[in-house]
Amino acid sequence: MNAYVEQEFAAGAQRRRIWGGVLFFAASVIWAVLAWQLTVPFSDGDDGSSSSRECQSVLFYEGDAPTWHDSTREECRAQRRWPEMLGWLGLSVPLSVVGAVLYSSGSTSLRMREYMAEHRIAAASAASAVATAKDASRKK
Repeated sequence: MNAYVEQEFAAGAQRRRIWGGVLFFAASVIWAVLAWQLTVPFSDGDDGSSSSRECQSVLFYEGDAPTWHDSTREECRAQRRWPEMLGWLGLSVPLSVVGAVLYSSGSTSLRMREYMAEHRIAAASAASAVATAKDASRKK
């Protein structure tokens, strides 16, 4: 195989692997932000405002907690909008799938290239050993 073609193949595989890692990292950042929004207590307004109220986390709240009574429930829920969070989660799914496919495709291509290089080296040394044996038998 032409060395230029082989180098281009390896460079393309490395680019796929890098892009896969970047996309998977982006999906991981989205997951981390969503996990933070679901598990960390938050404020329903400006921190300096006197009307600011601390809200418990969306995921780990007790139903009878004062911040989730009917009077303040909507104020707290307005700060963590479920449709928006589900939209981000929906965006992270194709990012993670495409990232995983690209990364594994690039890694597999690079490993196959290494395997073929090892195979070519083994075949070349076997051919060299056969040629050396033939030359030795001709000299006798």
